[in-house]
Amino acid sequence: GLNEKVEDGMINISMNTSPIFANGTSTGNLMIVNETVNRYPQVVEITRSDTQEVIYKSGAIPVGKKIEEAKLDVDLPAGTYECTAMFYNVNPDTGEYLGCAGAVITVTVLE
Repeated sequence: GLNEKVEDGMINISMNTSPIFANGTSTGNLMIVNETVNRYPQVVEITRSDTQEVIYKSGAIPVGKKIEEAKLDVDLPAGTYECTAMFYNVNPDTGEYLGCAGAVITVTVLE
């Protein structure tokens, strides 16, 4: 799993770097955690490296909460996809993005 401290805007990002989905419409083990050291809710966007398509976007995740399982927003065919997961700090009052941090992850769809 991923667990890095990012100094710029102090975003601590944590998620499963190799989530697996049974098929394109099933839930997978994303295990996205907004660590308690963070000051802001986080929105997470997962983008395919090859097509730049956004295949997942979370709602705002409160500090100390997590998304264990979720479905992708796109019904992907079976395969392994290199993706980038971007974590955005969100101002809870304005919805403004206050900084971001990213990580490369591998999304696998089994069938």
